[in-house]
Amino acid sequence: MKIEVHLHATLRQNISGESWKPIDIELPNGSSIGDILNHLAIEVDPGHLLFVLNGRTTDLDQTLKDGDVLDLMTAVSGG
Repeated sequence: MKIEVHLHATLRQNISGESWKPIDIELPNGSSIGDILNHLAIEVDPGHLLFVLNGRTTDLDQTLKDGDVLDLMTAVSGG
């Protein structure tokens, strides 16, 4: 299956080339968001990430489907 991944903020540093472009990733059926993190070698604590799948926030264990669009971004906090 093919997933379109958009990396935001500092996560863009994890890839080479034009970091503003979405990445198309081929994964086996039944893969999860965690599998994408492993595929991209993103070693950020998942508790510090926000996962937005097809416009809705979700969690690391969410199973993906062909054609899904995933936005990965660092969670923001402050005061």
